[in-house]
Amino acid sequence: MILFWLQGGISHHDTLDPKPEAPSDIRGEFSTIATKIPGIQFSEYMPRLAEISDKLAVIRSVTHGEAAHQRGSIYMVEGRRPPRETGVGHSGNPEIGSIVAQQHGIRNGMPPFCSIPGNDFTSKFTGHGWLPATAAAFRGFQKDSLKLSGQSVDRFSERLALRGKLVATTHSKVPSTSWDEFDERALDIVMSGRGAKAFDISSESDATKALYGIKKNQNAKGVYALTARRLIESGVRFVTIGRHSWDHHSKIFPQLRSRLPHMDNAIAGLTLDLEQRGMLDETLVIYMTEYGRTPRVNKDGGRDHWPQAFSVAFAGAGVKGGQVIGASDNDGAAVIDRPVSPEEIAATILHLTGINPQTEFYKPDGRPIQFVDYAQPIQELLA
Repeated sequence: MILFWLQGGISHHDTLDPKPEAPSDIRGEFSTIATKIPGIQFSEYMPRLAEISDKLAVIRSVTHGEAAHQRGSIYMVEGRRPPRETGVGHSGNPEIGSIVAQQHGIRNGMPPFCSIPGNDFTSKFTGHGWLPATAAAFRGFQKDSLKLSGQSVDRFSERLALRGKLVATTHSKVPSTSWDEFDERALDIVMSGRGAKAFDISSESDATKALYGIKKNQNAKGVYALTARRLIESGVRFVTIGRHSWDHHSKIFPQLRSRLPHMDNAIAGLTLDLEQRGMLDETLVIYMTEYGRTPRVNKDGGRDHWPQAFSVAFAGAGVKGGQVIGASDNDGAAVIDRPVSPEEIAATILHLTGINPQTEFYKPDGRPIQFVDYAQPIQELLA
């Protein structure tokens, strides 16, 4: 799975759920563009997503009650409402990527869960929770740790042999632990060069880079998306892309004019690249955010936090594309058809990645807990 995490709360009015018939202070400054889904329009700044909309399942009716960044983000990436006492701290529950990592484990010697380029904001209060440390995300800013620096493989091997002798003499009676497994994984990744190679897009053709809108390594979103594809190819199970804030309380329209084309290129390019490589049927791509923005543009030319109604989108992994699920009202203020909860989204993601959402896990204190409480996958999404 590859998750485009649009931290900050991207405006649904100005992206996937425009309201062209609404008054100007709700409609905003953008016009709309037709998609391949009959009667459905996107923002004019999402032309490539409109062009591949036959591969997308857009949900316009996501709703919850958490209007703070921390709590809204926790709710969406964990599929579990955070405890009342959670402020900016961790909820204590695992994010979905950690569940996938714990359930499916390593593949081809790569970390099962990577977050690039580090997702600095959400990493402060999300994590592996009550799952083992092996389920934690490898953060993209650590990528230099995946390569041997300043020494040959032979020299590194000699040092390992010396370390092994020292350990043998001092810990001969100490049983192996999970940390030994960590060591083995880390050494395999570093010495094989797989990890460093996966993060290096220099070998990609100009034609492939053009799919993502990358020109001379410009368009960070495109670089991250292409890196995500390489990580999935190399063996990573779950990749999160996301860092820059979409929290536009002022001057939203000039900022979106600059930023939306990069995001449009990155998501559309990734989807097409996966399809051309025969990978889309086995890779889930999701566009997701913690909430939407207020229907009415404020006095500073921005939109504020709005969890009552917003949009997400799915592609790949057997998702039934070319459809819109649910609807918001004429102002984009409230859900009027098929409300969808964060729990249902989490259940859908786990189901599509081959995990029963109601799998029971025992926390360190011995208490049983399900990955997702009660909610079932969104049936309309399943082809």
